[in-house]
Amino acid sequence: MRSSISISPVSGRPDASYHLVFFITGNPGLIDYYDIFLSNLHTLLTSKDDGDKPSDVVHIWGQNLAGFSDDTTEAGSGRVLFSLEQQIEILLESVRSKRIPSGPRASQPYDSIILIGHSVGSYILLEIISRLRQSSQPMENIKGGILLFPTVTHIGKSPSGVKISTLFRIPDFPRIASTVAKALMWPVPRVILKSLVGVVTRMPGEAAEVTTNFLTSRMGIYQALYLAKYEMAEITEDRWDDDLWGIEQPASGPESSTPKLVFYFGENDHWVASHTRDELIAARACRTDQGNSSKPIMLIDKDGIDHGFCIKNSETVAEKVTVWVDDILQASRGITPVEVVGTHGTIDLDVPTTGANQDFVDGGYDYKPNTPMEVAAIASVSRTQLKPLYG
Repeated sequence: MRSSISISPVSGRPDASYHLVFFITGNPGLIDYYDIFLSNLHTLLTSKDDGDKPSDVVHIWGQNLAGFSDDTTEAGSGRVLFSLEQQIEILLESVRSKRIPSGPRASQPYDSIILIGHSVGSYILLEIISRLRQSSQPMENIKGGILLFPTVTHIGKSPSGVKISTLFRIPDFPRIASTVAKALMWPVPRVILKSLVGVVTRMPGEAAEVTTNFLTSRMGIYQALYLAKYEMAEITEDRWDDDLWGIEQPASGPESSTPKLVFYFGENDHWVASHTRDELIAARACRTDQGNSSKPIMLIDKDGIDHGFCIKNSETVAEKVTVWVDDILQASRGITPVEVVGTHGTIDLDVPTTGANQDFVDGGYDYKPNTPMEVAAIASVSRTQLKPLYG
């Protein structure tokens, strides 16, 4: 069972830009669940490289949450259980420590870092960004965050949260449940246990293998329940201010330094109550009728993807995340992706958001050119209104 996944291509080009995609797991915090997702994401992100332009080198990193590896102990204390606060601090230090691993710029900071979080990993993501922005040594290369099926407020009000919160009223429930589960599984041969996991959960082979590793690990079940108890107690009200959420700005306003956030909610997520999700969207999401907004993009899945997307929908979610990563990188360069809809088809353009072309992304409406010449001339037409690709 691996404790981390690192996909780090090497580029010998001195003009290459280096980007880190740092992935934060949900609970159970096993990075192996996301192997297919991260591999597909890296393939998609690197498939667009243009040999005639400075290359983008994308390094993908993800690690187990603390306490989920059998060799994980807190230095000098022998501690094997970690709270939500401790997970945040450990991952914050991991983000701070990351440097380009090899090539002509080895050991230098990345040009940009994009955080991706799943489930409670999304809450950890927001805490990391918030703490870095308030730090005496902020990291200016954090360009954005992508939050997948995020549990960032009122997790205890979700259908599954209500059930598990009831169990946590039992004194010492995480330890008791872990002990009972391990006693029941102890006499079962591993090969049979894996088959049972596959049959009962209907997981594909790779996910069933990871789940079997989790169930048979020394502290995995105990750590998962221990962490979940802290999640129920601490993931409640929206705890972040406008410094993280951003503000609505007129199109002519100054560009915000707030990292771009993209939320992707499940339509019927058993770990996110629909009413708390809708309240967060109403309070914090970017409105499409605003111009230069630094507030988050918040989307709701319409493809029937489950909360645990990494089990059966890794490829589909990787395709979606690729678009958002590309958009965040483009925005960090002062480029906004827009869509031109005309009689000759739909054309995607990357329009600078500064200078004379600022007006091109003002208003959020379609521009409908009648000829290819009009499409070609778009860069010289002022006050043209284009449709942003987000949404």
